[in-house]
Amino acid sequence: MRKWITDIIQGETTDATAQAKNDIASIGTHAGYEPLYIFQYDSNYESDQAVRSRIDGITAAVGSNDLVVYQYPALISPRFDTFFMEQMKNRGTKLVLLIHDVELLRGTNSDRRVDEIDYFNKADTLIVHNPIMGATLRSLGVTTPMVSQYLLDYLDDTHDWHRLFTAPKEFTKSLVLSGNLLKSSYLIDWNQNTSISVFGFADKTIQEGLRANPQINYHGALRRDDLINQLPKGFGLAWDSDSALGNYGSYTKYNHPHKVSLYLSHGMPVIVWNQSAVAPFITENHLGLTIGSLDEIDGLLADLGDNEINDLLVHVNNMGILLRDGYFTTRALVAAEQQSFVGDIEFQ
Repeated sequence: MRKWITDIIQGETTDATAQAKNDIASIGTHAGYEPLYIFQYDSNYESDQAVRSRIDGITAAVGSNDLVVYQYPALISPRFDTFFMEQMKNRGTKLVLLIHDVELLRGTNSDRRVDEIDYFNKADTLIVHNPIMGATLRSLGVTTPMVSQYLLDYLDDTHDWHRLFTAPKEFTKSLVLSGNLLKSSYLIDWNQNTSISVFGFADKTIQEGLRANPQINYHGALRRDDLINQLPKGFGLAWDSDSALGNYGSYTKYNHPHKVSLYLSHGMPVIVWNQSAVAPFITENHLGLTIGSLDEIDGLLADLGDNEINDLLVHVNNMGILLRDGYFTTRALVAAEQQSFVGDIEFQ
């Protein structure tokens, strides 16, 4: 048996679209998986046969009884995802879907032309974000065995990690937000006393609003290596909407945002919505704070004592070691491999 994992090749971006998949492919390769390179392209002008032939070329070395981990969706086209599944199952492989996004839960499935419930049920195992996502998919009709990843890892071999442990005095009760700021237009009207440093892509209107607010320090969109070396030492804010309304805000009830892993892996406790799927993990492991509204931030940080902050920093720095080492992905891959071939093992 050989083990394979898809490695999606796309242009460099300043958001997490490529980073999460690249990290997972790297972790899988380190754990003994062979890469299946998939170059992102526009398949709209290809025939069905051409798409199938392309997949045949990508997977030419994959044999029956091999294990293939497919990072879903590949963000090429619904046809590509569908044909890849069909060809791997027809070839007799064990297929694990490592799910990055569930369009059905995000409310954006109408234009994908993929029945995700049926699609997921054709796999041997699913790696889902967390137990809440798994339970929700189960309630919608997914019967495939599932493994929870809990957090996305965030690889980094270049950062000065010694600085995190020797200079805790640099930590302040300030906020940091990094990500696609088109999902964070509420920042334009930021009226909290707590200052916030903001990193990410924004259109001209949002940029002007950010720069006009004296409580916001807008740094623009930075490449990954530049970003992680410029992050201030404060609380990482994972908040995609100014309320629980809207697709992106409600989607956090099910997913684990990549920015949470960015913050934690770089020594920053997080602040997340108390109804988000990641909130229980954050609370139980002393990794940050949960809130129901942005209006709670000023009072919450004002009441936070030095001992509480130091406790958070200790737990966050320890968790960061695991995230930078690929622990959560490696753990999920091992569990999915077992589940795909033998299911649960009983030890006497």
